[in-house]
Amino acid sequence: MKFLARWCCLVLALGLASAQDKPAPRQVRFLAVGDMPPFRQEIRDGVRYELEAEPGTIPPRLIHIPLGKDPVGEKQSLEATLSLGAITPALKIPGGEGILTIQTKSANSLIDWHKATLPVRGDCLLLIWRDPQKNTWEAARSLAVVDDLTTFPAGSVRLINLLPTTSRFAFADRSLDVKAGSASILPVPQSTTPVQISVLDAEQQWRVIYQSAISQNPTERGNVILYKADGVSPRTPVKVLNLRERAPTPPMKTAP
Repeated sequence: MKFLARWCCLVLALGLASAQDKPAPRQVRFLAVGDMPPFRQEIRDGVRYELEAEPGTIPPRLIHIPLGKDPVGEKQSLEATLSLGAITPALKIPGGEGILTIQTKSANSLIDWHKATLPVRGDCLLLIWRDPQKNTWEAARSLAVVDDLTTFPAGSVRLINLLPTTSRFAFADRSLDVKAGSASILPVPQSTTPVQISVLDAEQQWRVIYQSAISQNPTERGNVILYKADGVSPRTPVKVLNLRERAPTPPMKTAP
């Protein structure tokens, strides 16, 4: 009996340890970064008609996140609508998935569109942009940044550099270099904060490409995203996307 009791305790302890080691579900949001293609139209019988964007010039409108099969064998998936420059609502996905598969619909079936690398744990924002070398949304790149309220709270700004070169943010009373494909989070000391952004050019000289101010309320948090313009012969090769949002309300703590 003592052996059986010890064995049961051991099995229970191993089960609890396994449950604790398993990453908890988390949330992921999506942001497609880029430029809209030129407006196209044609005249038919004296009436102007807007033409659809050419393939590869805009991201897929609807994306699907596969979740495997339900108990009866039906495939399950989550959906999100992509729109350039707009963050999607959060989707709840299982934790521990290092690679997130994103699918789109083609000929009434789902096909893999992009595979993104996510951290094992924690909420994140997945930024997606079209491959600058292939110059088409049929081939995309992505960057996941931490998106939880502890790391990215109200009253802060997240500086994200999607360029292939280092950028320098002169923000309020400090200067910060942000490497290519990375992000940094800083507190916003006042409601309107001056910001100047420079990038390293081909001669490795700092060139100012943006000079303005960030305005946000204490209950908000902001994103300043630096990316390569992907239009046709753009006048400004580097662009800045400035997004702010109301920070989520922290969850209420329950009494022990």
